[in-house]
Amino acid sequence: MTDAAADRALAGLDDEQAAAVLAPPGPVRVMAGAGTGKTRTVTHRIAYQHLTGAVPAHVVLAVTHSAKAAGELRDRLARLGTGNVQARTFHAAAMRQLRYFWRATGLPGDGPVLLDVDGRGAYYRYLRGALAVTLRTSAGDLDAALVTDLATELTWAAARDLTADEYTAAAEAAGRRPGMALATVAGAMRRYSTAKRAAGVLDFADLLAVCARMLEEHEEVAAEVRRQYASFVVDEYQDTDPAQQRLLDAWLGGRDDLTVVGDARQAVYGFKGADTSLLTGFTARFPRAVTVDLVRDYRSTTPVVDTANRLMAGRPEATGPALVGMLGDGPAPRVVRCDDEDDEDAQVVATVRGWLDAGVAAQEIAVLHRFNAQAVKLTAALRDAGIPVVAGDGSAYFARREVAQVLALLRRRAAQAPHDDAAGVLDEALTRAGYDPGAPPDGTGAARERWDALDALRALVESLPEPLTRTLGALSADLDRRAAEDHVPPGRGAVTVTTIHKAKGLEWDACLLARATAGSLPSVYATTGAELAEERRLAYVAVTRARRHLVATWAAGRPGGRPARRSPYLDAFEPSAARRTRDVGPRTVVHPAAERFATGQRVTHDRHGLGKVVDVRAGKVTVDFGSAGRRTVAADTRLVAL
Repeated sequence: MTDAAADRALAGLDDEQAAAVLAPPGPVRVMAGAGTGKTRTVTHRIAYQHLTGAVPAHVVLAVTHSAKAAGELRDRLARLGTGNVQARTFHAAAMRQLRYFWRATGLPGDGPVLLDVDGRGAYYRYLRGALAVTLRTSAGDLDAALVTDLATELTWAAARDLTADEYTAAAEAAGRRPGMALATVAGAMRRYSTAKRAAGVLDFADLLAVCARMLEEHEEVAAEVRRQYASFVVDEYQDTDPAQQRLLDAWLGGRDDLTVVGDARQAVYGFKGADTSLLTGFTARFPRAVTVDLVRDYRSTTPVVDTANRLMAGRPEATGPALVGMLGDGPAPRVVRCDDEDDEDAQVVATVRGWLDAGVAAQEIAVLHRFNAQAVKLTAALRDAGIPVVAGDGSAYFARREVAQVLALLRRRAAQAPHDDAAGVLDEALTRAGYDPGAPPDGTGAARERWDALDALRALVESLPEPLTRTLGALSADLDRRAAEDHVPPGRGAVTVTTIHKAKGLEWDACLLARATAGSLPSVYATTGAELAEERRLAYVAVTRARRHLVATWAAGRPGGRPARRSPYLDAFEPSAARRTRDVGPRTVVHPAAERFATGQRVTHDRHGLGKVVDVRAGKVTVDFGSAGRRTVAADTRLVAL
């Protein structure tokens, strides 16, 4: 390797990042706090090892938890001249190996057949049938919420690598509370598995278990996979679950060339089965592992970083050293007390408008909230005020007519002349779609939304590494890949409204944490110590999304004049006012139901959405959910007052 190549691989790294990059092949744990450059570190490590000849890029498998993250890894590696690294999700890697070695599984057919690939809801039909047999009722008479609860429990059990026989005890120990008896879930699991085997189909979760079992039981298959992949990198390791770890262990086959990167303070997927102890206990499993702590936060100002540190100080869930803010001073985070939810909506609009007037770009502003249903009113308030809004996941971007039109034209031209100049054809396609880079439409209507979408596509292409834009064929293939992965370019000209979970991994100049009341954050559903610890980590994720401006809002009054308490996490925003009682209403009594809910009150449920209470009696609440009909639920279920 030349000195120039070494300099390029180490360029721009701080001392801790460089230590992680320079660590020799073997077990390495990078504890990467928010904003500390974990993706930069791991990609530079892969590039450095390739350039030094220690670990050639073609034997590296980088594993992530989302297709978008895998795409970002590939992009960064391509810019470093290391574009032949395989970067995939656990499920995508398992699917690829199963297709190649399918006969070794002993299962019928020529390859894995997945439920729901045709989009017709086959997965839910199988679940409904299994549950109906278990309950000895007609499938048509089943409440849709029960089927959804069964799906949730199957996902959790699969992540924990549990069989139906193991489920009941494990679920009871974990405090799982589905809308049916645990024994009913276990029985439905058995019948669902039997039905899948009879039909020769798999679901998404089966991919990991079937692939792991294939490698465990067939040495010749395992040997071939291990010859191909000698070194492994796992991103966001705190989100790894036991089923994924089992597959990772099968890939390793007793070897230890493994680099894991994660932050235990951002572990917020325990409800899906993620096991943070895999990260925190890494050195117990690999005693010779090198551990590097990344603590320099290059994302946020010192006041934002200090808020995050206070939020986790002294908490058992705060594994790792405190962050050090590297961006210097900035505005102090603020808490805004509101009289009621309507007042809170007005304060949200006023705060966002103030940021816009101060020169913060709309796409650099996010309004974060805890539950999906909370987005409806927040989004409406902003739009009614003339502020454009986009959903946080951006999943509809490539489905937009004008974007699909551009991609279709590129695809047709690439099929005819793949080696043509990409820039010229892209300009032509954008022009045909109505895009004029120098003339954005006035206002915030549909014309401006179309222009912003096309402008985002142009900006995305300009940001791509040169190999991906050299020819029309390369560019078209890359954009089609991004469309398949929902690898959406940053929104332009619109404020993001999203849940905290969806905001994980993203960042904005200004973040507003709305609906910050007890019962929302932490969630009323969080009752165990583990669940409450995860809620605090979720608040930490929300705080660390902000680069410079951070505001939290809460409403002291609920519909019907009942008081609410602000989130206890807001004490971290105001260190001098911690644990004060000013502006804090009396504690809300969770039981009985009459003290939490009243007739005519608006509520939300994470399964049924928004509704209105029509009756409260004997610890039961009857709610009219509109198109979902009337449902009676126990007062301590997933019902939250608005």
